[in-house]
Amino acid sequence: MDIRVALLGGDELVRRGLDSMLKTLGGFELGTIKDRSRLPIDIALVETFGTARGDTTLQRAVTDPYIRRVAVYTWNHQPGLAHEPLGDGVTGYLAKSLNAQQLGRALRAIHLGETVVAPLLPVLPTKDLRSTTQIDFLTARERETLAHIATGKSNDDIARQMQISLNSVKSYIRSAYRKTGVQSRSQAVLWAVSHGLAAEVFERV
Repeated sequence: MDIRVALLGGDELVRRGLDSMLKTLGGFELGTIKDRSRLPIDIALVETFGTARGDTTLQRAVTDPYIRRVAVYTWNHQPGLAHEPLGDGVTGYLAKSLNAQQLGRALRAIHLGETVVAPLLPVLPTKDLRSTTQIDFLTARERETLAHIATGKSNDDIARQMQISLNSVKSYIRSAYRKTGVQSRSQAVLWAVSHGLAAEVFERV
């Protein structure tokens, strides 16, 4: 059965482009929010950029019994903003710049119940966008290091907090970057926040 997708808050140009991409992919159908009680929506894509202050479209989509999953679908895709919408029923933060194949992989992952931020990198790799399983390959020290990075700590701060040498911190960062595919500190922050690692630090404080 096709994955039924609906676009909330997008203009006609975006709607037509999305419909074209979904038809190219196959396995998807662009539905409308109006007939959701008859044909429930699997994934609602919501644009939050440029909306009026106090707009509740995203919140209403999350609480709608006829919508299974909700993702932000925006032109304003910035690493520093990803943590704001994620959680509380929102399981995706997707850029409108994604091509059809990238969008399809992201939507399928969201449909399966995963939390997806895409793109994670300036240029997406061809491998599967689903990165949640990458966390399983991190050691406890690498996870803790990334969690501290997500809270804004410097390498010196992390070394003091973890009671290890600065060289050890740098080693954990290099290995964590390699395993997660990130290439900069800002990308590491995004990856850690989207995978809930920042919360792990706070829970231990």
